[in-house]
Amino acid sequence: MQWISAYSRLFSMLDKTGSPAYHSGSAFIKVVQQFDRGLPDYSLYIEERNRLKQSTTRRDFYWDILQNLDESTRFEVFRGFIDIVEPHCPTEAQDLRAYMFGNGNPVPKATIPNHQWSSDKLNSTLSKIDNAIDTANYNNAMTLAYTCLEGLYKSYVQKHVPASSNVTDLIPLSKLVRTDIDSKLSAVGSYPVQMVTSISTLTSAIANSRNSFSDSHFDHDANKWLAIYSRDLVNSIGRLLLHFL
Repeated sequence: MQWISAYSRLFSMLDKTGSPAYHSGSAFIKVVQQFDRGLPDYSLYIEERNRLKQSTTRRDFYWDILQNLDESTRFEVFRGFIDIVEPHCPTEAQDLRAYMFGNGNPVPKATIPNHQWSSDKLNSTLSKIDNAIDTANYNNAMTLAYTCLEGLYKSYVQKHVPASSNVTDLIPLSKLVRTDIDSKLSAVGSYPVQMVTSISTLTSAIANSRNSFSDSHFDHDANKWLAIYSRDLVNSIGRLLLHFL
């Protein structure tokens, strides 16, 4: 693996100022800490580099952090970052994924039907959110919650409302899902309507919170309570949708 080439591709995405893919120094370290618990927090790390008269530019110390990982962990860290930035830089992220995990051949990523969501896949995503919360990377937890809902809704729409499969924005997707579930349940009989109509309300809350605290707005940080609450909402909505997938 030509790590310097892989890193150059990754950094170009992490350095996109004004994009949710942007990672400040502290945000970068919080992600890596999910795989290397021995990595110190940002302030301590930079203090030590200053003491050793080492460069504190992001491009340099990101590279040094990655170089100090054993190779298997480094692969996992790269995979983790690719998962985070892919919704915001799909072409670049897909190219990097193919370069690193496709034997170096930049072939297109296989398209897997979106409706193949399962309880295991939901649990795996929830575990990633939990890991982000455990390492105090609350902004990343919010992004994961957002992308999880996005994937679930797209899966549902593709399976049950294929005529609207061109819809990609989260809130319109949630309304399509809500309306379709309501029609299905209403056809069977009466049911507590608020349990389904709340889907779009809760989705709007998560979307607005995630947009307010994304890494592109790095002067603010999402709080732990907000990340945990969003995680629980995603779990509840996900369990409901899995009944129909």
